[in-house]
Amino acid sequence: MKSVWSIALLIIISCSPKPNNENSEYFFSTASESEKRAKSLLSLEGSEDKSDILKINIDLPNSSKQTNYFANKKFDWIITFEAKDGEFAKQEINSIFDREWRNQNQTPWLYVLPKDSSNWTYMITSEDSGPEISKFAISWKLIETLEDPMRIYSEEDILNLKKAVEEKVAALESFSITYNYTPKEASDLSMKLSRFIPANDYYPVIVLQADKKFDGKEIWDVMMSLGLKWGDMDIFHWNNPYDSYGGDQLMSVWTSTSPGYFFPEEIAAGNIETDDLIFGFSAPRSPAPDQVFEVMLKCATYAKSRLGGKLLDGDLKELNVEMEKKRILDVVNNLNKESIKPGIDDALYLF
Repeated sequence: MKSVWSIALLIIISCSPKPNNENSEYFFSTASESEKRAKSLLSLEGSEDKSDILKINIDLPNSSKQTNYFANKKFDWIITFEAKDGEFAKQEINSIFDREWRNQNQTPWLYVLPKDSSNWTYMITSEDSGPEISKFAISWKLIETLEDPMRIYSEEDILNLKKAVEEKVAALESFSITYNYTPKEASDLSMKLSRFIPANDYYPVIVLQADKKFDGKEIWDVMMSLGLKWGDMDIFHWNNPYDSYGGDQLMSVWTSTSPGYFFPEEIAAGNIETDDLIFGFSAPRSPAPDQVFEVMLKCATYAKSRLGGKLLDGDLKELNVEMEKKRILDVVNNLNKESIKPGIDDALYLF
Protein backbone atom coordinates (compact mmCIF):
# COMPACT_ATOMS: atom_id res chain seq x y z
CA MET A 1 0.00 0.00 0.00
CA LYS A 2 3.03 2.32 -0.21
CA SER A 3 2.63 5.25 -2.59
CA VAL A 4 5.27 6.25 -5.09
CA TRP A 5 6.33 9.11 -2.82
CA SER A 6 6.69 7.00 0.31
CA ILE A 7 8.99 4.76 -1.70
CA ALA A 8 10.83 7.91 -2.76
CA LEU A 9 11.36 8.77 0.91
CA LEU A 10 12.96 5.37 1.48
CA ILE A 11 15.31 6.12 -1.39
CA ILE A 12 16.16 9.49 0.17
CA ILE A 13 17.00 7.74 3.44
CA SER A 14 19.33 5.28 1.74
CA CYS A 15 21.09 7.63 -0.70
CA SER A 16 23.43 10.56 -0.13
CA PRO A 17 23.96 12.61 -3.29
CA LYS A 18 26.38 15.55 -3.16
CA PRO A 19 24.99 19.08 -2.82
CA ASN A 20 25.20 21.55 -5.68
CA ASN A 21 28.14 23.33 -4.12
CA GLU A 22 30.99 20.82 -4.46
CA ASN A 23 33.20 22.91 -2.15
CA SER A 24 30.78 22.82 0.76
CA GLU A 25 31.46 20.50 3.69
CA TYR A 26 28.49 18.55 5.06
CA PHE A 27 28.57 16.03 7.86
CA PHE A 28 26.47 13.82 10.08
CA SER A 29 25.48 15.67 13.26
CA THR A 30 23.41 15.47 16.42
CA ALA A 31 20.06 17.27 16.72
CA SER A 32 21.62 20.14 18.66
CA GLU A 33 24.45 20.44 16.14
CA SER A 34 21.93 20.44 13.28
CA GLU A 35 19.95 23.23 14.93
CA LYS A 36 23.11 25.26 15.45
CA ARG A 37 24.12 24.66 11.84
CA ALA A 38 20.74 25.83 10.52
CA LYS A 39 20.50 28.78 12.91
CA SER A 40 23.85 30.13 11.71
CA LEU A 41 22.41 30.43 8.21
CA LEU A 42 18.64 30.90 8.40
CA SER A 43 16.05 32.08 10.90
CA LEU A 44 14.38 29.37 12.95
CA GLU A 45 11.44 31.73 13.50
CA GLY A 46 8.84 31.93 10.75
CA SER A 47 7.29 35.17 9.54
CA GLU A 48 4.01 33.85 10.99
CA ASP A 49 3.22 31.61 13.95
CA LYS A 50 0.99 28.76 12.80
CA SER A 51 2.41 26.19 15.20
CA ASP A 52 -0.98 25.78 16.88
CA ILE A 53 -1.85 23.55 13.91
CA LEU A 54 0.47 20.90 15.32
CA LYS A 55 -1.90 19.56 17.95
CA ILE A 56 -3.44 16.16 18.59
CA ASN A 57 -5.32 14.87 21.58
CA ILE A 58 -4.59 11.29 22.51
CA ASP A 59 -4.79 9.30 25.72
CA LEU A 60 -1.74 7.07 26.02
CA PRO A 61 -0.71 4.97 29.01
CA ASN A 62 2.16 6.30 31.06
CA SER A 63 5.43 4.89 29.79
CA SER A 64 7.84 3.29 32.23
CA LYS A 65 11.51 2.51 31.91
CA GLN A 66 11.97 -0.88 30.29
CA THR A 67 13.90 -3.36 32.42
CA ASN A 68 12.95 -6.65 30.74
CA TYR A 69 14.33 -7.24 27.25
CA PHE A 70 13.03 -10.33 25.50
CA ALA A 71 11.82 -11.56 22.14
CA ASN A 72 8.36 -10.73 20.79
CA LYS A 73 6.30 -13.69 21.99
CA LYS A 74 3.64 -13.10 19.36
CA PHE A 75 5.69 -12.59 16.19
CA ASP A 76 8.99 -14.36 16.90
CA TRP A 77 9.77 -18.05 16.93
CA ILE A 78 11.40 -18.61 20.33
CA ILE A 79 13.31 -21.56 21.78
CA THR A 80 13.83 -21.30 25.54
CA PHE A 81 16.26 -23.37 27.61
CA GLU A 82 16.05 -23.73 31.39
CA ALA A 83 18.68 -25.34 33.59
CA LYS A 84 17.23 -28.15 35.71
CA ASP A 85 20.13 -28.43 38.11
CA GLY A 86 22.37 -25.44 38.71
CA GLU A 87 22.91 -22.83 36.04
CA PHE A 88 24.33 -22.35 32.59
CA ALA A 89 27.69 -20.66 32.14
CA LYS A 90 27.01 -17.54 30.11
CA GLN A 91 30.40 -17.67 28.43
CA GLU A 92 29.75 -21.22 27.27
CA ILE A 93 26.35 -20.34 25.77
CA ASN A 94 27.83 -17.34 24.00
CA SER A 95 30.57 -19.58 22.62
CA ILE A 96 28.10 -22.23 21.41
CA PHE A 97 25.95 -19.70 19.57
CA ASP A 98 28.81 -17.56 18.34
CA ARG A 99 28.60 -14.87 15.67
CA GLU A 100 29.61 -17.25 12.89
CA TRP A 101 26.84 -19.72 13.78
CA ARG A 102 24.25 -16.94 14.05
CA ASN A 103 25.23 -15.52 10.69
CA GLN A 104 24.85 -18.96 9.13
CA ASN A 105 21.40 -19.40 10.68
CA GLN A 106 19.44 -16.25 9.76
CA THR A 107 21.00 -14.11 12.51
CA PRO A 108 18.78 -14.84 15.53
CA TRP A 109 18.75 -12.88 18.78
CA LEU A 110 20.13 -14.44 21.95
CA TYR A 111 18.67 -13.58 25.38
CA VAL A 112 19.71 -14.57 28.89
CA LEU A 113 18.03 -14.60 32.29
CA PRO A 114 20.78 -13.98 34.85
CA LYS A 115 20.86 -16.07 38.01
CA ASP A 116 18.66 -14.61 40.78
CA SER A 117 17.03 -12.14 38.37
CA SER A 118 13.53 -11.88 36.95
CA ASN A 119 14.57 -9.65 34.05
CA TRP A 120 15.66 -10.98 30.70
CA THR A 121 18.33 -9.12 28.76
CA TYR A 122 20.30 -9.40 25.53
CA MET A 123 23.34 -11.64 25.65
CA ILE A 124 25.43 -8.87 24.09
CA THR A 125 24.55 -6.39 26.86
CA SER A 126 24.71 -8.75 29.85
CA GLU A 127 28.37 -8.28 30.81
CA ASP A 128 27.50 -6.79 34.19
CA SER A 129 24.99 -9.44 35.21
CA GLY A 130 27.42 -12.12 36.35
CA PRO A 131 28.71 -15.31 34.70
CA GLU A 132 25.77 -17.60 35.53
CA ILE A 133 22.31 -17.70 33.93
CA SER A 134 19.24 -19.76 34.79
CA LYS A 135 17.68 -19.55 31.32
CA PHE A 136 18.60 -18.53 27.82
CA ALA A 137 16.53 -18.15 24.66
CA ILE A 138 17.14 -17.83 20.95
CA SER A 139 14.62 -16.21 18.62
CA TRP A 140 13.89 -15.37 15.01
CA LYS A 141 11.52 -12.68 13.81
CA LEU A 142 9.08 -14.58 11.61
CA ILE A 143 9.06 -11.97 8.85
CA GLU A 144 11.80 -9.67 7.59
CA THR A 145 10.17 -7.04 5.40
CA LEU A 146 13.33 -4.99 4.86
CA GLU A 147 15.01 -7.82 3.02
CA ASP A 148 14.57 -8.11 -0.75
CA PRO A 149 12.92 -10.45 -1.35
CA MET A 150 11.00 -10.51 1.92
CA ARG A 151 12.18 -13.36 4.15
CA ILE A 152 9.35 -15.82 4.79
CA TYR A 153 9.96 -19.00 6.78
CA SER A 154 8.63 -22.29 5.44
CA GLU A 155 8.04 -25.25 7.72
CA GLU A 156 11.21 -26.80 6.30
CA ASP A 157 13.16 -23.63 7.18
CA ILE A 158 11.94 -23.80 10.78
CA LEU A 159 12.72 -27.51 11.03
CA ASN A 160 16.26 -26.85 9.77
CA LEU A 161 16.77 -24.13 12.38
CA LYS A 162 15.37 -26.42 15.07
CA LYS A 163 17.82 -29.13 14.06
CA ALA A 164 20.73 -26.68 13.98
CA VAL A 165 19.95 -25.46 17.50
CA GLU A 166 19.45 -28.94 18.95
CA GLU A 167 22.77 -30.08 17.51
CA LYS A 168 24.56 -27.17 19.17
CA VAL A 169 23.11 -27.79 22.64
CA ALA A 170 23.65 -31.56 22.63
CA ALA A 171 26.70 -31.20 24.84
CA LEU A 172 24.83 -29.28 27.55
CA GLU A 173 23.62 -31.20 30.56
CA SER A 174 20.31 -31.27 32.42
CA PHE A 175 18.02 -28.71 30.80
CA SER A 176 14.48 -28.39 29.52
CA ILE A 177 13.58 -26.91 26.16
CA THR A 178 10.33 -25.21 25.09
CA TYR A 179 9.07 -23.74 21.82
CA ASN A 180 6.44 -21.02 21.63
CA TYR A 181 5.24 -22.36 18.25
CA THR A 182 5.48 -25.68 16.47
CA PRO A 183 7.32 -25.52 13.13
CA LYS A 184 4.00 -25.56 11.25
CA GLU A 185 2.50 -22.85 13.47
CA ALA A 186 5.60 -20.71 12.97
CA SER A 187 5.63 -21.11 9.19
CA ASP A 188 1.87 -20.46 8.97
CA LEU A 189 2.32 -17.25 10.96
CA SER A 190 5.25 -16.20 8.78
CA MET A 191 3.10 -16.61 5.66
CA LYS A 192 0.22 -14.72 7.28
CA LEU A 193 2.51 -11.82 8.18
CA SER A 194 3.87 -11.73 4.62
CA ARG A 195 0.36 -10.79 3.49
CA PHE A 196 -0.73 -8.72 6.48
CA ILE A 197 2.22 -6.31 6.64
CA PRO A 198 2.30 -5.16 2.99
CA ALA A 199 -1.50 -4.82 3.02
CA ASN A 200 -1.40 -2.45 6.00
CA ASP A 201 1.93 -0.65 5.60
CA TYR A 202 0.13 2.46 4.43
CA TYR A 203 1.95 5.76 4.13
CA PRO A 204 -0.56 8.60 3.66
CA VAL A 205 0.96 11.27 1.44
CA ILE A 206 -0.16 14.72 0.33
CA VAL A 207 1.80 16.26 -2.53
CA LEU A 208 1.79 20.02 -2.94
CA GLN A 209 2.68 20.29 -6.62
CA ALA A 210 4.06 23.63 -7.75
CA ASP A 211 2.56 25.69 -10.56
CA LYS A 212 6.02 27.23 -10.79
CA LYS A 213 9.03 26.11 -8.78
CA PHE A 214 8.95 26.77 -5.04
CA ASP A 215 11.79 28.96 -3.77
CA GLY A 216 13.92 27.39 -1.05
CA LYS A 217 13.86 30.40 1.27
CA GLU A 218 10.07 30.61 1.00
CA ILE A 219 9.79 26.88 1.74
CA TRP A 220 12.00 27.35 4.81
CA ASP A 221 9.86 30.21 6.11
CA VAL A 222 6.65 28.19 5.63
CA MET A 223 8.10 25.22 7.48
CA MET A 224 9.32 27.41 10.34
CA SER A 225 5.94 29.19 10.49
CA LEU A 226 4.27 25.81 10.91
CA GLY A 227 6.61 24.94 13.76
CA LEU A 228 8.24 22.07 11.89
CA LYS A 229 11.88 21.28 12.61
CA TRP A 230 14.65 20.74 10.10
CA GLY A 231 16.81 17.77 11.08
CA ASP A 232 17.08 14.03 10.42
CA MET A 233 17.74 13.20 6.76
CA ASP A 234 17.94 16.96 6.10
CA ILE A 235 14.17 17.24 5.75
CA PHE A 236 11.45 18.82 7.89
CA HIS A 237 9.64 17.03 10.71
CA TRP A 238 6.88 17.29 13.23
CA ASN A 239 8.82 15.61 15.98
CA ASN A 240 7.04 13.12 18.23
CA PRO A 241 6.74 14.34 21.85
CA TYR A 242 5.32 11.02 23.10
CA ASP A 243 8.00 8.95 24.76
CA SER A 244 7.93 5.27 23.70
CA TYR A 245 4.92 5.67 21.39
CA GLY A 246 5.06 6.14 17.65
CA GLY A 247 8.14 6.79 15.54
CA ASP A 248 10.60 9.62 16.07
CA GLN A 249 8.47 11.88 13.89
CA LEU A 250 4.71 12.24 13.60
CA MET A 251 5.02 13.66 10.08
CA SER A 252 7.78 14.62 7.65
CA VAL A 253 8.11 16.90 4.62
CA TRP A 254 10.46 16.30 1.71
CA THR A 255 10.49 16.79 -2.08
CA SER A 256 10.82 14.72 -5.23
CA THR A 257 13.22 17.30 -6.67
CA SER A 258 16.77 15.94 -6.51
CA PRO A 259 18.34 15.36 -4.08
CA GLY A 260 15.04 15.12 -2.19
CA TYR A 261 16.13 16.97 0.93
CA PHE A 262 17.15 20.45 2.03
CA PHE A 263 20.65 21.66 2.90
CA PRO A 264 20.36 25.00 4.76
CA GLU A 265 23.64 26.08 3.17
CA GLU A 266 22.11 25.66 -0.29
CA ILE A 267 18.86 27.38 0.72
CA ALA A 268 20.76 30.35 2.18
CA ALA A 269 22.78 30.57 -1.02
CA GLY A 270 19.60 30.69 -3.10
CA ASN A 271 20.36 27.41 -4.86
CA ILE A 272 17.18 25.51 -3.97
CA GLU A 273 14.01 25.38 -6.05
CA THR A 274 11.62 22.44 -5.96
CA ASP A 275 8.76 21.11 -8.05
CA ASP A 276 6.78 20.04 -5.01
CA LEU A 277 6.58 19.46 -1.28
CA ILE A 278 5.57 16.02 -0.04
CA PHE A 279 3.92 15.58 3.36
CA GLY A 280 3.73 12.05 4.73
CA PHE A 281 3.74 9.65 7.68
CA SER A 282 3.38 5.96 8.47
CA ALA A 283 -0.20 5.10 9.47
CA PRO A 284 0.60 1.90 11.43
CA ARG A 285 3.50 3.55 13.26
CA SER A 286 1.46 6.60 14.25
CA PRO A 287 -0.16 6.72 17.72
CA ALA A 288 -3.11 8.64 16.22
CA PRO A 289 -3.10 8.28 12.42
CA ASP A 290 -6.53 9.86 11.91
CA GLN A 291 -5.58 12.99 13.85
CA VAL A 292 -2.12 13.20 12.32
CA PHE A 293 -3.67 13.12 8.86
CA GLU A 294 -5.95 16.03 9.78
CA VAL A 295 -2.94 18.02 10.95
CA MET A 296 -0.99 17.08 7.82
CA LEU A 297 -3.87 18.29 5.65
CA LYS A 298 -3.92 21.63 7.52
CA CYS A 299 -0.15 21.98 7.07
CA ALA A 300 -0.34 21.24 3.36
CA THR A 301 -3.26 23.63 2.95
CA TYR A 302 -1.36 26.38 4.75
CA ALA A 303 1.69 25.76 2.57
CA LYS A 304 -0.55 25.99 -0.51
CA SER A 305 -1.91 29.34 0.67
CA ARG A 306 1.64 30.66 0.94
CA LEU A 307 3.34 29.02 -2.02
CA GLY A 308 0.54 28.26 -4.46
CA GLY A 309 0.23 24.95 -6.29
CA LYS A 310 -2.31 22.17 -5.98
CA LEU A 311 -2.84 19.29 -3.56
CA LEU A 312 -2.50 15.76 -4.94
CA ASP A 313 -2.39 12.28 -3.44
CA GLY A 314 0.58 9.92 -3.46
CA ASP A 315 -0.27 8.75 -6.97
CA LEU A 316 -0.35 12.37 -8.23
CA LYS A 317 -4.11 12.31 -8.63
CA GLU A 318 -6.50 14.89 -7.22
CA LEU A 319 -6.52 14.57 -3.45
CA ASN A 320 -9.61 12.72 -2.17
CA VAL A 321 -9.62 13.50 1.53
CA GLU A 322 -12.45 11.13 2.41
CA MET A 323 -10.78 8.28 0.54
CA GLU A 324 -7.54 8.88 2.44
CA LYS A 325 -9.41 8.86 5.74
CA LYS A 326 -11.09 5.58 4.79
CA ARG A 327 -7.75 3.98 3.93
CA ILE A 328 -6.35 5.03 7.29
CA LEU A 329 -9.43 3.72 9.11
CA ASP A 330 -9.14 0.42 7.24
CA VAL A 331 -5.54 0.05 8.44
CA VAL A 332 -6.50 0.85 12.04
CA ASN A 333 -9.36 -1.65 11.92
CA ASN A 334 -7.15 -4.34 10.40
CA LEU A 335 -4.55 -3.83 13.12
CA ASN A 336 -7.19 -3.87 15.85
CA LYS A 337 -8.51 -7.21 14.58
CA GLU A 338 -5.08 -8.63 15.35
CA SER A 339 -4.98 -6.86 18.75
CA ILE A 340 -2.37 -4.43 17.45
CA LYS A 341 -2.63 -0.78 18.48
CA PRO A 342 -1.17 1.70 15.98
CA GLY A 343 2.03 3.36 17.12
CA ILE A 344 2.58 1.07 20.10
CA ASP A 345 4.56 -2.11 20.80
CA ASP A 346 3.67 -4.70 18.12
CA ALA A 347 2.91 -2.06 15.48
CA LEU A 348 6.38 -0.55 15.92
CA TYR A 349 7.89 -4.02 15.81
CA LEU A 350 6.23 -5.07 12.57
CA PHE A 351 6.18 -1.83 10.58
